[in-house]
Amino acid sequence: MNGQEGLHAGDAVVVTGAAQGIGRAIALDLAQREIRLALWDIDEDGCARTAAACRDRGVQAIHTVVDMADSDAVVSAADIALKTFGSIFGLVSNAGIYPRATILEATPYMWRSVLGVNLLGTVFAAKALVPTMIENKRGAIVNVASGRALQGTPRGAHYAASKAGIVSFTKSLALEMAPYGIRANCLIPGVTETAQPLADTTLEELRARGERKIPLGRIGQPEDLTGAIVFLLSEASAFMTGQSIAVNGGAIMLP
Repeated sequence: MNGQEGLHAGDAVVVTGAAQGIGRAIALDLAQREIRLALWDIDEDGCARTAAACRDRGVQAIHTVVDMADSDAVVSAADIALKTFGSIFGLVSNAGIYPRATILEATPYMWRSVLGVNLLGTVFAAKALVPTMIENKRGAIVNVASGRALQGTPRGAHYAASKAGIVSFTKSLALEMAPYGIRANCLIPGVTETAQPLADTTLEELRARGERKIPLGRIGQPEDLTGAIVFLLSEASAFMTGQSIAVNGGAIMLP
């Protein structure tokens, strides 16, 4: 290893979906590690709060309102990040939406919206940022999928399909970027105490389900996922690319 293959203090990282949940947790964790941050989200107020909390930890952090389904908006946000930081080492693509509907109920608009934000947003972010990584011959990408990509889900075929697409896209991205020394891996979270699983249940019911069904006896917290994301950005994973890591308390055990 040459010391340039992983994340270092002072590097800049883009985190999408940073207004809440997993995105906010990883932004705060990276800020503690002296990483400069470009935070993207459609929720301006939430993203601004996350950026302010990162600055309170002593790092440079900017926030940009981005509709991840809009390729032009993603390119503009990438330009702002590059003008601010000069170069970007890492990308954590975490943004996602999760409207509930059965396959028969889901409209074409809903399918396009979910695939646009979740899958195409992941594609657009990578496409906008890999040129600077190629130029620097270093970089790491972590795309956040979901256990639903592996199992499917009632009332969420559109969401599961978008997340399965992220797993597949990450493999192709890893193959294309490997010659340039850029790695791409995928995180597959389990049920986590965020807005997504709480869209159609109560927190008490969600926690009780975790106690019954998850081998480690609880649902995850956003902070449970940050260690794996940092690992995938770091030099410790320098020989990993195109892989998917599941962090889910044992709910789904990958081969």
